[in-house]
Amino acid sequence: MLPFLITIGSLLGALVTVAAADTNNSAPTIGVYDSRAVAYAHFWSAPNQKKLQEKITAAKAAKQAGDSVKFNELAAALKAQQAENHRQVFSTAPVNEAMETIKDRLPEIQKQAGVSVIISKWDETTLAKYKMATRVDVTDKLVREFIEPDEKQARIISSIEKSKPISLEKCDELIRKGEI
Repeated sequence: MLPFLITIGSLLGALVTVAAADTNNSAPTIGVYDSRAVAYAHFWSAPNQKKLQEKITAAKAAKQAGDSVKFNELAAALKAQQAENHRQVFSTAPVNEAMETIKDRLPEIQKQAGVSVIISKWDETTLAKYKMATRVDVTDKLVREFIEPDEKQARIISSIEKSKPISLEKCDELIRKGEI
């Protein structure tokens, strides 16, 4: 009987130790963001607007010069970029290009927010790796890396964040139909 009680006592002690260790190891804190708001802010950022205007100017110049091959090429690129922007703002397409432009600032943003990683709130695969994590919304911090929203932009961003995204399939359908 005594060996049995010693074994039970040892098991209980081990369980208490494991439980105490679990309470000492807090879950990570991760930053999540609404990629749609980030895409909108990136679109209106000065560097992106400059690149867009350069492409439009080049397309107009090609058209005026009668270079239909170059014009068609540039027009197709602009149309593809617009479709991608729509996928990002109206749906859940990743905003890799936008995040790439601020990659050097991300460690400081993470530090300021007290998070170990920053993940799109629509990236279910990556979020699944952090099931027990505390989530902190860093959307506003990321938006402000691109623009300081004026009143109209702030209303639009708020509207984007409050709305449910459309599926990528539905977004592609609306793009094909020219409805967005």
